[in-house]
Amino acid sequence: MIDFGENIPEKKHIDMTPMIDIVFQLLIFFLLTSIYAKPVLPVNLPEASSAVVSEEPEITVSINSSKQIYLNNRPISDNQFRIEIQSMLENRKDKSIHLMADKTVDFGRVIEIMDKAKQAGVEDIAIVTEKRDPE
Repeated sequence: MIDFGENIPEKKHIDMTPMIDIVFQLLIFFLLTSIYAKPVLPVNLPEASSAVVSEEPEITVSINSSKQIYLNNRPISDNQFRIEIQSMLENRKDKSIHLMADKTVDFGRVIEIMDKAKQAGVEDIAIVTEKRDPE
């Protein structure tokens, strides 16, 4: 009898090169885009169901939970706040700001900052909140 041997198929494997290429491209993409991400202050915003998503404003005033004021993500003292706002509004047509206050900050502090901004020449103050899911 003639022995032809067993028909053993070769082991098949998946070529990993394209997948590795894609993973490296995604890694590079996320690394490069994270460089241009705008730093965000840790402000716990209150929620409102009528909140509207809008473009990023040019002038942002933030008040964190320790009641520190930030102007465009730069810490600023209470004394310098009015002077800085006035200088920023000098050559602008749009004299509006966006105010972000932590929900633990007392309302009196928020009103105090709004008053100083109005005295500096701000015409419109938009209060930034997080969008609340409808119940």
